[in-house]
Amino acid sequence: MTTRLTLLRILVGSLVMLVGGATFAADVSPASSAAPTKEMREKMATLHEQMATCLRSDKPIADCRSEMRKSCTETMGEAGCPMMDRMHHHMMKKQSSTPPEQK
Repeated sequence: MTTRLTLLRILVGSLVMLVGGATFAADVSPASSAAPTKEMREKMATLHEQMATCLRSDKPIADCRSEMRKSCTETMGEAGCPMMDRMHHHMMKKQSSTPPEQK
């Protein structure tokens, strides 16, 4: 009887973990990731051109990023600039993983 109860507990526990893992792994797209309109794409292109101009200058990258964030928020609104945080995180992660001889 104890063996059956133990097996039942293991089976139930395994099923809970399996279903729970599948639930967390589900790819759910947020509503804000809808394809941008032609007008939004034009605004994004202009913002990126401004960023490129800043990066070509002697300004520190942090200043360029701040200007980009400010321009993006003014042009697209706060909700229209979620990539700024992802871009910053990606850039900082990439910088920290670059070997010293390549920096």
